Amino acid sequence: MEKIKDIISYLNEKAGTKYRASGSKTQRLIKARFNDGFNDEDFKKVIDIKVAEWSGTDMAKYLRPETLFGTKFESYLNQEVKKSKTNKGGDSYGGLEF
Repeated sequence: MEKIKDIISYLNEKAGTKYRASGSKTQRLIKARFNDGFNDEDFKKVIDIKVAEWSGTDMAKYLRPETLFGTKFESYLNQEVKKSKTNKGGDSYGGLEF
């Protein structure tokens, strides 16, 4: 149970959410991924990847245990970290930044 609390605390910190570790569905999802052989660091990596990708977009509403720790967990874990596409003061044309 302590590992589940740590994972949900990490999610809440990174995503600005207030999920509870005591939810039965949340516990079931996390336990299932542990049973699949994943570890604490895998959960943190998935959270980091999806927060970086989805924060500030319409997808931010999916930064929740149900989505992150479900059946697509392994594909999220193996995804490359997306870089922010913010233009830091330069001009751009046709997708190229100057």
